[in-house]
Amino acid sequence: MLTAHYSIPLPADYDMDIVVRRVADRAALWDARTGLLFKAFCITEAGGPGPAHNSYAPFYVWAAPQEFARFLTGAEYAGLCAAFGPVPVRTGTTLQCTVGTGPAGHLVSETEPLGPVTDLRERARAEAERHRAVLADPAVHSHVVDLDSATMTLTRRTLLREGSEAPRAKSGEQVLRVLHLSQPSPTSTS
Repeated sequence: MLTAHYSIPLPADYDMDIVVRRVADRAALWDARTGLLFKAFCITEAGGPGPAHNSYAPFYVWAAPQEFARFLTGAEYAGLCAAFGPVPVRTGTTLQCTVGTGPAGHLVSETEPLGPVTDLRERARAEAERHRAVLADPAVHSHVVDLDSATMTLTRRTLLREGSEAPRAKSGEQVLRVLHLSQPSPTSTS
């Protein structure tokens, strides 16, 4: 499995209803997307205690990396770039992944630079323990930990169940609102 994420910054006065409609128009296609474990259609909105800008920031977990390649070289990614300009996509190797069912309301993302680590075995064991602890919270829908080995960065992403209160972002965290969560059936991820 691999993760993919991009964040498209938008001006503070951008009409976010444009993004909401875009997601509504395209979500059904992703609900049956081959090779996809899930896609969280996420946004941040300017104002309040959150970020100073708007963004469209989907997060994907691909069960079939070749399908991620098809996405990047296909009409979906080309359409995204046509709408928003060049969109760099960050990827990671999935270390831990547990996916719940039903809708999600928020995604909490935390990135940790690991520094010049050459042996990740102990870190992987510690993340497995942390993963189990996070999943003990009934508000948690899903939890994914990935590693970007090019930058030696670990990212933990926790989806919270719809109806759970949005947490305040701690230092090093970002809280995004989930507009839609596509979870194709297991038969779609062959």
